[in-house]
Amino acid sequence: MKLYLYGIVDSSNQIEEAIYGLRGCGVYSIPYRDIGVVVSEMGQATQGLTEGGVLEHEAVVEKLMADFTVLPMRFRTLVDGRDNLLAMMQSYYRDFKGSLERLRNKSEFGVKVIWPADKVKENIVNRLRSDQTEASGPRRSAGTRFMKEKFERYKIDEEFQTKADQFIKAMDMFLGKFAVEKRLETLKTEKLLLDAAYLVEKSQACDFREAFWHIKSAHPGFKFLLSGPWPAYNFVGLSKHDPARDAEQANLFAEVARSQALVGAGSV
Repeated sequence: MKLYLYGIVDSSNQIEEAIYGLRGCGVYSIPYRDIGVVVSEMGQATQGLTEGGVLEHEAVVEKLMADFTVLPMRFRTLVDGRDNLLAMMQSYYRDFKGSLERLRNKSEFGVKVIWPADKVKENIVNRLRSDQTEASGPRRSAGTRFMKEKFERYKIDEEFQTKADQFIKAMDMFLGKFAVEKRLETLKTEKLLLDAAYLVEKSQACDFREAFWHIKSAHPGFKFLLSGPWPAYNFVGLSKHDPARDAEQANLFAEVARSQALVGAGSV
């Protein structure tokens, strides 16, 4: 029987609440030493699972989060039978245990910031043109004009990046002080200024949200999205042994619905 994996939890106890996962299958925990792996028995392959399956997977992980520290598994992770599952747990026990201890009593929050990129760039261009008008001199050759235009495009991009960095640094001063770890991706597109994940102690969650709302209210021309608290999808730490083993471990961990859930109930 193939076992579908939802996550590793910091307890060898059985799940007390009745939980149903993908395709309505029952969810239970298989213990290994002092931790457990949460599974469903599935007789079919997972290739046909659609977005709905991602959300079912995520729903199970969120329910587990209420009672356990969870290392979420990658969507569609299957193991062929209980013996192979226990062999995996034996092989990776120290990694799982270390990550569970590091992430205990912590949650992940997602933050996205969409800024008025067109307006920012327009203001830069207008300022540069104003400077050029004031500094206009004799008529230049075609080659000189070409080089000047290339330099102007460089200056526009440089100032655009500088303004982005300044805002992100200022914002992170507010949010970062409530986080123990963070992952920041900047300017993934011109409009998506920031796509960030913050790992926050549960006792600091209210302060983190308050800081987010303060930043949001101070920038009415920006669009801010907050999601969470989530299990720590982006902060699962695995020990470094050899590249092949690290790749195998990385393939276990979640690639589920955090980006989709950002537009769900946790969004603002």
